[in-house]
Amino acid sequence: MATVKCALKKRGEPTHEWNDGVKDRIYCRGWLDPMTDAPLPECLACPDHVDKAQDDLEAFYRKRPEPAKKE
Repeated sequence: MATVKCALKKRGEPTHEWNDGVKDRIYCRGWLDPMTDAPLPECLACPDHVDKAQDDLEAFYRKRPEPAKKE
């Protein structure tokens, strides 16, 4: 969500994952290890990494009150 400084000094490619009704939630795709094509450990530990997007989305919907049902 572009809220922290990157441990690698340069953020990876930004990605739009979801919108909370007020603003877009942007995450970082991070950097890949060229030998293994796996994300770097520093990227996986970052709260802005795209892997955290689904957890943030679920937490957002858990916090929202449910609308009243019409009968």
